[in-house]
Amino acid sequence: MRNKTLLFSGILAPLVYVAAVILGGVLRPGYSHIAQYVSELIETGAPNKALLNPLFALYNILTIAFGIGLFRYVRDMYEKRRKAIGLLGTLVLIAEGIFGLLSVFFPQDPIDSQATSTGTIHIVLAALSSLTTISTMLFLGLWFRTIPALRGYGLYSSVSMTIVAMFGGLAAWTITHPNPLNGLIERITIFGFLQWLFVIGLRMYEGELM
Repeated sequence: MRNKTLLFSGILAPLVYVAAVILGGVLRPGYSHIAQYVSELIETGAPNKALLNPLFALYNILTIAFGIGLFRYVRDMYEKRRKAIGLLGTLVLIAEGIFGLLSVFFPQDPIDSQATSTGTIHIVLAALSSLTTISTMLFLGLWFRTIPALRGYGLYSSVSMTIVAMFGGLAAWTITHPNPLNGLIERITIFGFLQWLFVIGLRMYEGELM
Protein backbone atom coordinates (compact mmCIF):
# COMPACT_ATOMS: atom_id res chain seq x y z
CA MET A 1 0.00 0.00 0.00
CA ARG A 2 2.84 2.38 0.83
CA ASN A 3 4.43 1.89 -2.59
CA LYS A 4 1.01 2.35 -4.20
CA THR A 5 0.90 5.79 -2.59
CA LEU A 6 4.35 6.63 -3.94
CA LEU A 7 3.30 5.58 -7.43
CA PHE A 8 0.18 7.74 -7.17
CA SER A 9 2.54 10.71 -6.79
CA GLY A 10 3.33 10.35 -10.49
CA ILE A 11 -0.28 11.21 -11.27
CA LEU A 12 -0.48 14.12 -8.84
CA ALA A 13 2.82 15.80 -9.73
CA PRO A 14 1.85 17.05 -13.23
CA LEU A 15 -1.53 18.27 -11.95
CA VAL A 16 0.15 20.32 -9.23
CA TYR A 17 2.58 21.86 -11.73
CA VAL A 18 -0.16 22.84 -14.18
CA ALA A 19 -2.26 24.29 -11.35
CA ALA A 20 0.72 26.35 -10.14
CA VAL A 21 1.37 27.79 -13.59
CA ILE A 22 -2.29 28.64 -14.19
CA LEU A 23 -2.65 30.20 -10.75
CA GLY A 24 0.53 32.21 -11.22
CA GLY A 25 -0.72 33.61 -14.52
CA VAL A 26 -4.13 34.50 -13.07
CA LEU A 27 -2.59 36.32 -10.11
CA ARG A 28 -0.15 38.32 -12.23
CA PRO A 29 -1.88 40.81 -14.54
CA GLY A 30 -0.09 41.22 -17.84
CA TYR A 31 1.76 37.92 -17.59
CA SER A 32 1.82 36.07 -20.93
CA HIS A 33 1.98 32.27 -21.08
CA ILE A 34 2.94 32.61 -24.75
CA ALA A 35 5.81 35.07 -24.36
CA GLN A 36 7.15 34.55 -20.83
CA TYR A 37 9.00 31.68 -19.17
CA VAL A 38 7.50 29.70 -16.31
CA SER A 39 10.51 30.57 -14.15
CA GLU A 40 9.52 34.23 -14.36
CA LEU A 41 6.59 33.42 -12.07
CA ILE A 42 9.00 32.74 -9.21
CA GLU A 43 12.03 34.76 -10.25
CA THR A 44 13.76 37.02 -7.75
CA GLY A 45 11.32 39.74 -6.67
CA ALA A 46 8.33 38.20 -8.49
CA PRO A 47 4.88 38.93 -7.03
CA ASN A 48 3.12 35.92 -5.43
CA LYS A 49 6.47 34.14 -5.17
CA ALA A 50 5.75 33.16 -1.55
CA LEU A 51 2.51 31.47 -2.67
CA LEU A 52 3.87 29.73 -5.77
CA ASN A 53 7.19 28.48 -4.37
CA PRO A 54 5.53 25.82 -2.17
CA LEU A 55 3.47 24.55 -5.12
CA PHE A 56 6.50 24.14 -7.39
CA ALA A 57 8.38 22.55 -4.49
CA LEU A 58 5.48 20.13 -3.96
CA TYR A 59 5.58 19.16 -7.64
CA ASN A 60 9.23 18.22 -7.36
CA ILE A 61 8.73 16.37 -4.07
CA LEU A 62 5.94 14.33 -5.69
CA THR A 63 8.22 13.58 -8.65
CA ILE A 64 10.92 12.35 -6.27
CA ALA A 65 8.35 10.22 -4.43
CA PHE A 66 7.21 8.67 -7.71
CA GLY A 67 10.81 7.94 -8.66
CA ILE A 68 11.31 6.15 -5.33
CA GLY A 69 8.13 4.14 -5.80
CA LEU A 70 9.15 3.18 -9.32
CA PHE A 71 12.64 2.22 -8.11
CA ARG A 72 11.13 -0.10 -5.51
CA TYR A 73 8.87 -1.66 -8.11
CA VAL A 74 11.67 -2.35 -10.57
CA ARG A 75 13.96 -3.60 -7.79
CA ASP A 76 11.39 -6.12 -6.55
CA MET A 77 10.59 -7.57 -9.96
CA TYR A 78 11.45 -11.22 -10.51
CA GLU A 79 12.35 -10.58 -14.13
CA LYS A 80 16.07 -9.78 -14.27
CA ARG A 81 16.31 -8.80 -17.92
CA ARG A 82 17.48 -5.22 -18.28
CA LYS A 83 16.51 -4.48 -14.70
CA ALA A 84 19.67 -2.36 -14.38
CA ILE A 85 18.53 0.11 -17.04
CA GLY A 86 15.12 0.37 -15.39
CA LEU A 87 16.72 1.11 -12.03
CA LEU A 88 18.99 3.67 -13.67
CA GLY A 89 15.96 5.38 -15.19
CA THR A 90 14.27 5.66 -11.80
CA LEU A 91 17.41 7.06 -10.16
CA VAL A 92 17.73 9.67 -12.89
CA LEU A 93 14.07 10.60 -12.35
CA ILE A 94 14.77 11.11 -8.64
CA ALA A 95 17.75 13.29 -9.56
CA GLU A 96 15.53 15.33 -11.88
CA GLY A 97 13.17 16.01 -9.00
CA ILE A 98 16.04 17.02 -6.75
CA PHE A 99 17.44 19.46 -9.32
CA GLY A 100 13.97 20.93 -9.79
CA LEU A 101 13.46 21.28 -6.05
CA LEU A 102 16.81 23.03 -5.61
CA SER A 103 15.97 25.47 -8.42
CA VAL A 104 13.05 26.77 -6.34
CA PHE A 105 15.60 27.99 -3.79
CA PHE A 106 17.85 29.47 -6.49
CA PRO A 107 15.44 31.64 -8.52
CA GLN A 108 16.04 33.01 -11.97
CA ASP A 109 17.30 36.56 -12.32
CA PRO A 110 14.73 38.99 -13.78
CA ILE A 111 15.04 39.37 -17.55
CA ASP A 112 17.57 42.06 -18.58
CA SER A 113 18.87 42.41 -15.02
CA GLN A 114 22.46 41.97 -13.88
CA ALA A 115 23.43 38.32 -13.46
CA THR A 116 23.87 37.03 -9.91
CA SER A 117 25.39 33.86 -8.49
CA THR A 118 21.89 32.69 -7.53
CA GLY A 119 20.63 33.19 -11.07
CA THR A 120 23.67 31.41 -12.50
CA ILE A 121 23.05 28.41 -10.25
CA HIS A 122 19.43 28.40 -11.47
CA ILE A 123 20.64 28.12 -15.06
CA VAL A 124 22.93 25.21 -14.16
CA LEU A 125 20.13 23.42 -12.29
CA ALA A 126 17.75 23.99 -15.20
CA ALA A 127 20.30 22.45 -17.59
CA LEU A 128 20.76 19.44 -15.31
CA SER A 129 16.99 19.08 -14.99
CA SER A 130 16.62 19.09 -18.79
CA LEU A 131 19.36 16.48 -19.19
CA THR A 132 17.89 14.17 -16.56
CA THR A 133 14.37 14.62 -17.98
CA ILE A 134 15.47 13.31 -21.37
CA SER A 135 17.64 10.59 -19.84
CA THR A 136 14.91 9.13 -17.63
CA MET A 137 12.53 8.92 -20.59
CA LEU A 138 15.24 7.18 -22.58
CA PHE A 139 16.22 4.63 -19.93
CA LEU A 140 12.70 3.83 -18.79
CA GLY A 141 11.56 3.64 -22.40
CA LEU A 142 14.20 0.99 -23.08
CA TRP A 143 13.11 -0.88 -19.95
CA PHE A 144 9.45 -0.79 -20.99
CA ARG A 145 10.39 -2.48 -24.25
CA THR A 146 11.65 -5.54 -22.35
CA ILE A 147 8.17 -6.13 -20.90
CA PRO A 148 5.71 -7.53 -23.48
CA ALA A 149 2.70 -5.74 -21.96
CA LEU A 150 4.54 -2.41 -22.03
CA ARG A 151 6.31 -2.39 -25.37
CA GLY A 152 3.90 0.26 -26.60
CA TYR A 153 4.97 2.49 -23.72
CA GLY A 154 8.53 2.10 -24.89
CA LEU A 155 7.61 3.63 -28.24
CA TYR A 156 5.46 6.23 -26.52
CA SER A 157 8.44 7.20 -24.34
CA SER A 158 10.67 7.55 -27.39
CA VAL A 159 8.20 9.85 -29.14
CA SER A 160 7.72 11.96 -26.00
CA MET A 161 11.48 12.15 -25.48
CA THR A 162 12.01 13.32 -29.06
CA ILE A 163 9.47 16.11 -28.63
CA VAL A 164 11.06 17.21 -25.35
CA ALA A 165 14.56 17.14 -26.86
CA MET A 166 13.57 19.09 -29.97
CA PHE A 167 11.62 21.83 -28.23
CA GLY A 168 14.06 21.83 -25.33
CA GLY A 169 16.78 22.77 -27.79
CA LEU A 170 14.59 25.55 -29.16
CA ALA A 171 13.85 26.74 -25.62
CA ALA A 172 17.57 26.94 -24.89
CA TRP A 173 18.06 28.89 -28.13
CA THR A 174 15.44 31.46 -27.09
CA ILE A 175 17.55 32.40 -24.06
CA THR A 176 20.01 34.19 -26.35
CA HIS A 177 17.44 34.90 -29.09
CA PRO A 178 14.33 36.27 -27.34
CA ASN A 179 11.11 36.18 -29.33
CA PRO A 180 7.35 36.47 -28.70
CA LEU A 181 7.01 32.67 -28.47
CA ASN A 182 9.50 32.07 -25.65
CA GLY A 183 6.86 30.85 -23.22
CA LEU A 184 5.01 28.69 -25.73
CA ILE A 185 8.16 26.86 -26.80
CA GLU A 186 9.15 26.24 -23.19
CA ARG A 187 5.66 25.03 -22.28
CA ILE A 188 5.59 22.52 -25.14
CA THR A 189 8.87 21.15 -23.76
CA ILE A 190 7.56 20.97 -20.21
CA PHE A 191 4.18 19.52 -21.24
CA GLY A 192 5.99 16.84 -23.23
CA PHE A 193 7.46 15.58 -19.97
CA LEU A 194 4.42 16.23 -17.78
CA GLN A 195 2.04 14.26 -19.98
CA TRP A 196 4.54 11.38 -20.07
CA LEU A 197 4.88 11.47 -16.29
CA PHE A 198 1.10 11.45 -15.85
CA VAL A 199 0.53 8.57 -18.27
CA ILE A 200 3.34 6.43 -16.83
CA GLY A 201 2.25 7.27 -13.29
CA LEU A 202 -1.31 6.20 -14.08
CA ARG A 203 -0.15 2.98 -15.73
CA MET A 204 2.08 2.10 -12.82
CA TYR A 205 -0.58 2.92 -10.24
CA GLU A 206 -3.08 0.68 -11.96
CA GLY A 207 -0.65 -2.18 -11.38
CA GLU A 208 -1.18 -3.83 -14.74
CA LEU A 209 2.46 -4.14 -15.75
CA MET A 210 2.83 -7.90 -15.80
